[in-house]
Amino acid sequence: MQKLTDLSQFKWIAENVDQDLHPESPWSYVSEYLPVNYPAYCKIFHAIYEDLSITDKVITWGEVSSKGSSDSSDEVKRVKWQDLATEYSLEFHPEMNQDSFALNFPKSSWPRYLIAPREGTLDEEECPGLSQVLTSFSNDQPCYFFYDPNSRSTANDFIGVLYHGGLDGVDALSSEGSYYTTPTYWWPEDKRWTVFTDPDYAFTIVGGPQELIDAIMENPGLETVAVQLSTRITPNSDQVNIQGDVQDN
Repeated sequence: MQKLTDLSQFKWIAENVDQDLHPESPWSYVSEYLPVNYPAYCKIFHAIYEDLSITDKVITWGEVSSKGSSDSSDEVKRVKWQDLATEYSLEFHPEMNQDSFALNFPKSSWPRYLIAPREGTLDEEECPGLSQVLTSFSNDQPCYFFYDPNSRSTANDFIGVLYHGGLDGVDALSSEGSYYTTPTYWWPEDKRWTVFTDPDYAFTIVGGPQELIDAIMENPGLETVAVQLSTRITPNSDQVNIQGDVQDN
């Protein structure tokens, strides 16, 4: 994997997004972050896990932290967003996000028995799973991998850092920092698809041909939902599950 000193290859993203879809809106949309010329888009929800060693389903992470260790055990299992939404009487839909749960949990805090999804990165299982699907639509061409300075930076990386190399190297690249972090943006040289993960969001969005999006959504290791360019993606934009009285709590 080659670290580039010239970031000009990243400029095409800004040149192909639509910042004016809803100029008066307080929310952000898919169209503001991904090129708008793709036939289809999907959202990948970052994994939520249940800590099976915790039997108290009421105590929160904040309460545990104030009493001592809050480390998770190795006894975990994945919990689907859709199943958790059903458990807490929430609607699973494209604009669901981490705040959909956090603002509706008792005490407005994640319960200790759940491990919240990672913000700003796919995990060590999701990244290889996604890259495997993308490989079939990349024709062995090199890819670009851009890290926003809020995702991974050094003293000299105030505007981000860009890498160039094989798609099969993204897992190793994601492992190079102090903790596992997938790139903010990645795309092949022909720009046939783009992957985007905001540093503050617990989901990843992919744009590309319909066949690719279908393949991603059919992957059993990835929990997904189809989205549109007009889908809101800011954490508080779930107007179905986050009502005014909940936001004010």
